[in-house]
Amino acid sequence: MSDTDVEVSIKLTKAAEKNQSISKMSLVKANRVDGDYLLVLEPGSLAPLRRDPMLQKGLQDTLGSKVWLTEADTTARKELEDLFYPVRIANVNTVWLPDGSKLTKVVIPGRKTERFPHDTDKIAKILLDTRAMDLMVEFERQ
Repeated sequence: MSDTDVEVSIKLTKAAEKNQSISKMSLVKANRVDGDYLLVLEPGSLAPLRRDPMLQKGLQDTLGSKVWLTEADTTARKELEDLFYPVRIANVNTVWLPDGSKLTKVVIPGRKTERFPHDTDKIAKILLDTRAMDLMVEFERQ
């Protein structure tokens, strides 16, 4: 168990006393990436949280930073879908590079606008730090 796991668990336990929805979360692991938190929850516990948009805002207020949610024991594609939520992913491809390394390419439908809800560089950093996954994000239209 890391210091981040302990810190987040304590904060969530205190917040759960005031917010019943937080007490329904089962935290498996917490990671800190560039000041943001990636909370890995028990499988099946993410869908109910997605139905309550104020809950994620509450988690961010509780932890004092941006919060990304995903589930444990999941596929790479599912984790990508969790991190990009509510944006739909059109395609996920693995590109093998000449040096033997691999790059995961995500294709997002449409084009990137100022209103795009996520920092794709931040998602790439989270995946590199937590899954050792090199990510490239592409939009269908430029």
